[in-house]
Amino acid sequence: MRSLAILASLALAGCSLGTLNLGPTNYKGQPLSAVTAKLGPPNETQTIAGQKIYVWRVGTPLYECQIRAVMAGDVIDRYEGTGDVNVCGQYGALSGGLKGYEQ
Repeated sequence: MRSLAILASLALAGCSLGTLNLGPTNYKGQPLSAVTAKLGPPNETQTIAGQKIYVWRVGTPLYECQIRAVMAGDVIDRYEGTGDVNVCGQYGALSGGLKGYEQ
């Protein structure tokens, strides 16, 4: 029983340890290529009220982050993430729907 508790503690500690690769946390004013260099091609593209929006889904189904880059012409106006804080944090997307996090 004690071994099981130690193993569970180590497993949980392993999930919370590690270095987050934040990169730039503010893509505002940068070209879309700055984000695609980090995330690859978007999973989805939308146009709402004439504004292009690019969406990426990163992580796993259980721990997913949906990242959106909202364009203002040829540059990014907003870069935000919703979903798992740990996954979104790896991509510098800790705003837009993540309660308790602001940039």
